[in-house]
Amino acid sequence: MTKNRKTEHPPVIQRDFDEKLLNTSSLGSAIFTPDGKCLSGNEAMKSIVGPMSELAVQEEWIETVAWQKFGLLVDKEEVLSKGVEKRREIHLVTTSQDDLWLDCRLNVLATDDGPRLLLLVDDITHQKQAENALRESEEMLRGILSVSPVGIGLTQDRKIKWVNEAWAKMFGFESKDEWEGKSARLVYASREEYERVGKLLYESVAPGEGAETDAKFRTKDGTRFDGYVRIRALDPAEPDKGTIAIMYDITDRKKAEEALRESEERFRTLFEAAEDAIFIKDSDLRYTYVNPAMEELFGMPSSKILGRRAEHFFGEETGKLIRDSDNRVLAGQSVENEYTRTLQRVSRTVHEIRVPLKNIAGHIVGICGISREVTESKSAALARVIPVPEQYPSPAMQAALRQAKYAAAADSIILLLGESGSGKDYLARWIHDHSRRSSGPYFALNCAAISKELAESELFGHEAGAFTGAGGRKRGLLELAEGGTLLLNEIGELPLSLQSKLLTFLDTKSFLRVGGDKAIHINARLIAATNRNLETEVSEGRFLSALFYRLNVFAIEVPALRDRTEDIPMLAEEIMSALAVELQVAAPLPLDSRDMNLLKRYTWPGNVRELRNVLERALMLSSGGRLNIMLPSREDFSDEWAHVVRFVPSRPLHEVLDEVTHALVDFALQYCRGSKKETARLLKISRGALYRYMTRLGITRDNGTHN
Repeated sequence: MTKNRKTEHPPVIQRDFDEKLLNTSSLGSAIFTPDGKCLSGNEAMKSIVGPMSELAVQEEWIETVAWQKFGLLVDKEEVLSKGVEKRREIHLVTTSQDDLWLDCRLNVLATDDGPRLLLLVDDITHQKQAENALRESEEMLRGILSVSPVGIGLTQDRKIKWVNEAWAKMFGFESKDEWEGKSARLVYASREEYERVGKLLYESVAPGEGAETDAKFRTKDGTRFDGYVRIRALDPAEPDKGTIAIMYDITDRKKAEEALRESEERFRTLFEAAEDAIFIKDSDLRYTYVNPAMEELFGMPSSKILGRRAEHFFGEETGKLIRDSDNRVLAGQSVENEYTRTLQRVSRTVHEIRVPLKNIAGHIVGICGISREVTESKSAALARVIPVPEQYPSPAMQAALRQAKYAAAADSIILLLGESGSGKDYLARWIHDHSRRSSGPYFALNCAAISKELAESELFGHEAGAFTGAGGRKRGLLELAEGGTLLLNEIGELPLSLQSKLLTFLDTKSFLRVGGDKAIHINARLIAATNRNLETEVSEGRFLSALFYRLNVFAIEVPALRDRTEDIPMLAEEIMSALAVELQVAAPLPLDSRDMNLLKRYTWPGNVRELRNVLERALMLSSGGRLNIMLPSREDFSDEWAHVVRFVPSRPLHEVLDEVTHALVDFALQYCRGSKKETARLLKISRGALYRYMTRLGITRDNGTHN
């Protein structure tokens, strides 16, 4: 008897599923006959087949969609014969050029009518698009990292997984693939360095923040170099799992830093050892650095200087002048000036240069200044100047000084008028010393004592090569007088061409050096002086009318010495003191009453300058402790006499008459060489009347004569 053998059939899926469940599933499902005819499909399948219909150009998808054509049933023979599920991803392109990705699963379904094919389809288009986008992004990122000029590497389990070309080149490898699988420890110069960086990553920073530090590395051949690394764990919770590291070769930077440090040390050594005071201010005009010489000049430690402005030390008025100059430096101009200021109750004269301080981009970020104290040399120079005292006995000089006080209190242009040698330059210095510019420099230029060719260079300065002999840049007196006062003596002698340029300066406070093309802005006060009648000069075309009106803001008439003979004793004493210093005389010789009377009776056509010359000659010719006063002969005396009386409303008539009588008798005595007899005959009065006038008016009888 033949044993019945069980016929083997392909495994099938029994029809015990819920078709309602299939219809509500988000998966597309359809049932086919073995020959590929679609029997049914759910709504999800209809939505998926919609785009497929664009490919088939058909409307009734159940009957006509070419399932085999699109690969959805490509595995049906194998599924039917073996009874196994086949899964395949199908990629389609619709007529609208949209990609369609389907995840297809094909199974055998057992039914009463025989085997059927069950097709389950999931639309994975969005998933595929995301995967493709991620892959493209990864490829793009990898491409960027590959061409990055800095070294970039990835590690996994402390082994190098991937590096870019820059990393390979930095460490001396021909190919970046040589690094794969090597220990991350190999890139560091020592184990200690490797562990130090690892400690920063695992302990010194908050999780996820990463670490960055300078480190010592070594190349394939063992060469060590300075580097900088930024390292971050890919998973902060498990730093060992993987890291990304960015490496920089900073060998050149380290060398530059070392050179800079050495340069700074040299600079600091020079800075600290310099005898000149050096300071730095920021753009807010606050001191940010001072050297020891500056501390000594200020008489205080740097801790009390830094962070403060000039007005904190010099007061608001002087501080404003300094601030004006500093602002011009911040605008790009170099400023050089000389000033005298009081610090810690000590008066110091300083020559100072301030220049713009620029950063590496060329932008001005502050001010660098160098100051040199010149107090001693300045004091010696001032000792040779005859000061104008604040009080003189003569009414004429008292009136001039009252006007000078008004001029000193203001900051406008001053015009001093008077005969040559009458003391206009001394009065100009007095005005400067009593003005708010007294701490600044004072310069004087005699326009009559300099050639017309050099006058412009002397006043405005010149650039290198401006004319033959101009080997370098020269700063003119206007520029040197920054923050102070400039006296232009005998301004009537100034050439017309320079008068025009001076007028421009007075209007704009700026000028051009000879041969220059950059405007120089300065803050200097101008005092002009002349012995000429400028109105006459204007009418005759020798002086610009516009300049005259610009200068004639505040005019002061300086009286001639013959109109203030009462001042001669005070002037003579001051001149003798100054001459004793200049001629190195132990002590100035006194002037007796006879000498003083001789001086007072002379008309002094050369004014104070002539008085000084007479006294200097007498001091040089003195012998036996006595001065030898030598005045011009009688023939040199003028026969003309004049006396100016200033009208004062409150002054009584008898005082005016006494002043005129005093001046006339004094002149007559001088004209007659002190002879009372000849004086009385000249005045056509008796000798007794002459004596009575002399007694009442306070004219001394001791005149060196006996007649």
